[in-house]
Amino acid sequence: MSKKELGLQIENFEDYVITSEGDVWSKRRNKPRKLKPQKASQSKKGYLQVRLFNEHTRRGNVNKDGEFKQKGQLHYLHRLVYEHFVGEIPQGLEIDHIDENPQNNNVNNLQVITRRENINKHWYPNRKTNLRLHRDEIIKDYENLKTLKLVSKKWNSSIQLIGRIIKNMYYIKVVEDGKPKWKPRIYDTTINDKWMNGNIKTLLEL
Repeated sequence: MSKKELGLQIENFEDYVITSEGDVWSKRRNKPRKLKPQKASQSKKGYLQVRLFNEHTRRGNVNKDGEFKQKGQLHYLHRLVYEHFVGEIPQGLEIDHIDENPQNNNVNNLQVITRRENINKHWYPNRKTNLRLHRDEIIKDYENLKTLKLVSKKWNSSIQLIGRIIKNMYYIKVVEDGKPKWKPRIYDTTINDKWMNGNIKTLLEL
């Protein structure tokens, strides 16, 4: 039998084996058992995750027998399958379920694509238009109209959003020294043109 059929030990979690079909088996007890994945509460796409334990997942508390309590670590199932049977996920790319079923984590159903490709694939006509899909058109309008104000009026959007789309960036909130701050990030890391003002390297290093 091949390694894909037998399964591979999960990196940093020696008590677990993962198969290419997306099954995770635990060897923590006398008899191996298949873990039941759970839907990730933080994901709106219905991704599945599993909770894994090792010596580094211990809490500081102990139970009545004097043993450490463990909370485990949650891991997305599709990422585990891809990383163990294909390889490292390239920077700037995302894992896509080819058949659009987030519960089918067979390695043959997984591929890496750009964020833009992912959005294009999963964007439905009845939803509000995602302006980032029209970046090239917006840039042409900016070249013709000369001001962000006129472009934002044409696209019925804010000046701030139009500027971010042209620069291919967005902001996330992080906490530093106990205070929330907004940090810029690259939206599509496959893009590096003059409209980004040469800031792609700086933003990727943040």
